Amino acid sequence: MTALPLAPRAHERLFDGLLSRWESPATRRIIAWTLVVAFFGSVLAIELARLGLVTSVFGNPLPTNHLAAISWVFTILLIVEVLDLIFSLAESVANALGKQLEIFSLILVRKTFDELAKLSEPIDVHGAGKVLMEMGALAGSALVVFVLLVLYYRLQRHRPISKDPTDVARFQSFKKAVCLGLFVAFLVTGAFFGLGTVTVEEAGQALSLDFFIVFYTVLVFSDVLLVLASLIVTREYRIVFRNFLFAVVTVFLRLALSADPFPKALIGVATALFALAAAWAFEFSRSVTEGEEGDELRVHSDEDDV
Repeated sequence: MTALPLAPRAHERLFDGLLSRWESPATRRIIAWTLVVAFFGSVLAIELARLGLVTSVFGNPLPTNHLAAISWVFTILLIVEVLDLIFSLAESVANALGKQLEIFSLILVRKTFDELAKLSEPIDVHGAGKVLMEMGALAGSALVVFVLLVLYYRLQRHRPISKDPTDVARFQSFKKAVCLGLFVAFLVTGAFFGLGTVTVEEAGQALSLDFFIVFYTVLVFSDVLLVLASLIVTREYRIVFRNFLFAVVTVFLRLALSADPFPKALIGVATALFALAAAWAFEFSRSVTEGEEGDELRVHSDEDDV
């Protein structure tokens, strides 16, 4: 007897409604125009600061280097990408991990422009050897992560982890609940941090935290929560092991975010390699345990993998 589909719960309807609005063409147009307006607005604000007309906003001093406008707009773009990550987590854990790496690669690019803004305007590289080396390390590592991401996505062969549609539907429902929790965390964190940093005291030392560091910390807990919840659907070793490895990737990305430029670049590339190796090992284990029949099923399947 075929199991009847479960009726959507309230949180599922809420999530699906938010997703529909987020992916609508109108929302995408608004985002694009917001980025354009923010870029010109940032350039104008910096010019006003150079002229001494407006020196601070909400108590924060404005930079006088026009190159800082690029970093500001990149930050807004990253906020948009974080929202994409939240919604993609409900579809596929593997694809959501790829989205995390995408965001991290963009953070590396943003950090490159942060370093560029340290140079005098007009740009003068005299005596800026350290800044140029850090820019090269950050931009180069972003490119390597991008290439590794292409290989990572080519490895993905999505299949449901259970043949019971009721179990899969329940796990999808749980993932949507987690995503809504992440969305709330996103709003709270964004309201607290804005686009800047907050200094906190820990063990007698001042630590500077920004939005992305805090949000990736929340992601670590949500990833572990999803791994534990997936045990309701399956306890197959290779799937559980892969999902825990994906959670480890998030941990390393969190560590990279708070590192200096050179360690950040190194940890970022190593983490992307680790994610690629985990995905390859998982697909290799599938081919060994399932054989050619399993490969054929994977090729023709368009189901989401958890």
